[in-house]
Amino acid sequence: MTAGNSTSDTTTERTDAVEAVPVEVEPEIAPGPESHPEIPWERLSIRMVWVNLVRLILSIVPGMLATAVLNTPAGPAWPLLIASAVGVSATVLAFLRFLKTRYRVTDERVERKTGWLVRKYRYVPRDRIRSVDSSVRLRHRLAGVRVVHIGSGESRSSFKLDALSIATAEELRRKLMPDASDEPAPRPLPVAEGEPVAAGGPEEAGREAVEPEPAPQEEVLARFRRPWILYEMFSVWAIFVVGGPVFGLYWFLQPFGVDLLDFIGDLVGYEQRGFWWSLVLCCAVAYPFGFVGLALGFAMGNWNFALVRTATKGRPALLTRRGLLSTRTVYRDEARIRGISFKEPLVWRWLGLTKTSVVTTGLKQGSGDDAAASILPRVRMREAREVAAKVLAGEPSPMEARLKRHPRGALTRRLLWATYGSAIVAGVLFWLGRTDVLPDWTWLVGVGIWPVALLAAVLAYLALGHALSGSYLVVRRGAFSRTTVALQDRAVIGWTLRQSILQRMGRRMTVQIPTSAGERHYVLPDAGTRQSLAFVRGSTPELAARFIKEAGSGGENVKKRQ
Repeated sequence: MTAGNSTSDTTTERTDAVEAVPVEVEPEIAPGPESHPEIPWERLSIRMVWVNLVRLILSIVPGMLATAVLNTPAGPAWPLLIASAVGVSATVLAFLRFLKTRYRVTDERVERKTGWLVRKYRYVPRDRIRSVDSSVRLRHRLAGVRVVHIGSGESRSSFKLDALSIATAEELRRKLMPDASDEPAPRPLPVAEGEPVAAGGPEEAGREAVEPEPAPQEEVLARFRRPWILYEMFSVWAIFVVGGPVFGLYWFLQPFGVDLLDFIGDLVGYEQRGFWWSLVLCCAVAYPFGFVGLALGFAMGNWNFALVRTATKGRPALLTRRGLLSTRTVYRDEARIRGISFKEPLVWRWLGLTKTSVVTTGLKQGSGDDAAASILPRVRMREAREVAAKVLAGEPSPMEARLKRHPRGALTRRLLWATYGSAIVAGVLFWLGRTDVLPDWTWLVGVGIWPVALLAAVLAYLALGHALSGSYLVVRRGAFSRTTVALQDRAVIGWTLRQSILQRMGRRMTVQIPTSAGERHYVLPDAGTRQSLAFVRGSTPELAARFIKEAGSGGENVKKRQ
């Protein structure tokens, strides 16, 4: 059963007669490379030629080592030859992309054409531009250029310009998303004859008449804090930070006749300890180095982080700056922000950590730090709530609202899922063991899964919750990765109420919330029927009145479709 917002246009006609005057309407120019021939196409920065030249030289070095220095039977040289070939190919493709890439800015859109064998043309209407971001890697920083990302909220039309000079990139950003401080100051009003003139002359009088307001100052909402490094450095995946470089070093040393695996085996005493104890020892040594690698990576990627509120196009905007060797700047129009969300994986939840993102229209949603919607890295829940209160200014923070528990039937349902799922796994493994496909004891794996599944069911139930806080609705769900979302009620474009047979017997239902922001829809699972209907009516009373009616017994029913 679905209900959606409907809009109606009311037109008022004037009764007085007006003489029709023919008006010539200029035909709209269709987008394309041949449109606007009077506006020239611009090149990327010529400095990228030197950047690609340096990359080419560095890519040739491994091949020279393999052919000239290592022309011995000590070991195979093909890993270095492959690395050199890949580097040279990437450099040549980057150089061809530089030669064939052009861009321009018209009054209606931003255009880019590129391609050598296959020509590609892409454009973004200027009224659809949602972000103009810039990123800088080490090679770009040394060359004094920036990569400009022009986003429309859709991957098909968004593109990047790799790369422009710093001055050109800043000029392009100001042209596409001008700050209020970039607007020219108003001229003094002329002083009419006979009017009194201020002591400083007509200039002073005009200045008093139209004294411009001072440029908006940036309001800092959050800055980089060194404890954040500790929150990011401890991860179960830290071993892969060491494993990748070790694997690359292994292939790099092969042509020199050095077997890194044999060296590590002798170092840990593989022959004496065996495989498992050697693996435990390697992990015990690798994990600290992995933690250090994660800490260095986070520090370089988020150093000088700042979340500020500034003015873009005369409206408030959220701006994030981050990075040491590679920097990135992201602008978000605050008028498009519809809420905020916290993401808490299970281990983070136990440590009291969360990652914060805004729920907004026209920006990329993702789980990584590079997602444009992400406004904070992994921080303490207390810090995240303070920043959320500043972002959603004007009323009490919905992220601090007390959430309502869901009925116990939701817990029973999840416990049954965990039990039935474990039983099915155990049964399949038992059958495979009896047919000699797997060992006979493998069915015990299903039995071992059962306690874990029961724990996951309990965690999933404890994560459920919802609330109404001012003009926001709050929903929370997720077993191993709990997500709490606060969404403005004006962002709700409809409701979907779902009931299975078991939910109907237990007087529960699942509510789906379609919206044009964030992940496009959010789910409130297994809430009580009265809870769900009260939640819908409290969020959008006018919309709810179309399909919810009062029951004679004091409850609430959903109107049947005619």
